[in-house]
Amino acid sequence: MNRAITRGLALAAVALAILETGCANYGAAGGADPKQPNGFRTVVVDAGHGGHDSGGRGNGLVEKQLTLDTAKDLESDLRAMGFRVVMTRRDDTFYLLDDRVAMANAQRGNNAVLVSVHYDASGRSGNGCTTFYWRVDSHGLAVRVQQALVAETGLNNVGVVRRRLRLTRNPDIPCLLVECGYMTSKSDAAKISQPEFRARVAMGIAKGLRSQFELGDAGIPSVPELHEPLSQASDRREY
Repeated sequence: MNRAITRGLALAAVALAILETGCANYGAAGGADPKQPNGFRTVVVDAGHGGHDSGGRGNGLVEKQLTLDTAKDLESDLRAMGFRVVMTRRDDTFYLLDDRVAMANAQRGNNAVLVSVHYDASGRSGNGCTTFYWRVDSHGLAVRVQQALVAETGLNNVGVVRRRLRLTRNPDIPCLLVECGYMTSKSDAAKISQPEFRARVAMGIAKGLRSQFELGDAGIPSVPELHEPLSQASDRREY
């Protein structure tokens, strides 16, 4: 009970801080600019996979179940922090990747960013969390989410990776895809199988988003613009 009260008080303090920060940049240029403080207020939360698409598996864990549970925790945390949240799915429903991109693009006028939640699986040894991005305006967001996720969970820091995926290249809004641990790693699986740990995963992502909201890209090196075609189903790995 004490932990729940402490968590609630912390979230209330964060929500107050966000409101006090003000809306100076909200709505600027008709879209989100997370490189600047106050650059977004809507978060599209995408629980990876669903329905007949189970995603990865490992050590008795099924990715589509973990992602939905984590996404719901993330939604609660973000709402408590004062953000507006849009979910791509709330149940065990399958949506095409292009449908998820369309859902994100529908929020383009609402100063939105997209976070797609996944868990990793590999036939090779691997453990830890990774944050993928492609767009220039998503780099700082990716760095802060990765830093906060590692700090909150203690997962191995695989790093921030620039990769042209369907959910990092194709949306018209800033976007990330976060791999929150390896189901095929016994050490990671022992942690992410626990609801309490997945709640920490969600809180780590939320804290990273809050940090980017408050600071923008301050102190984070810029990356060059890359011009590549949209991701297609024929790509080797498209999530």
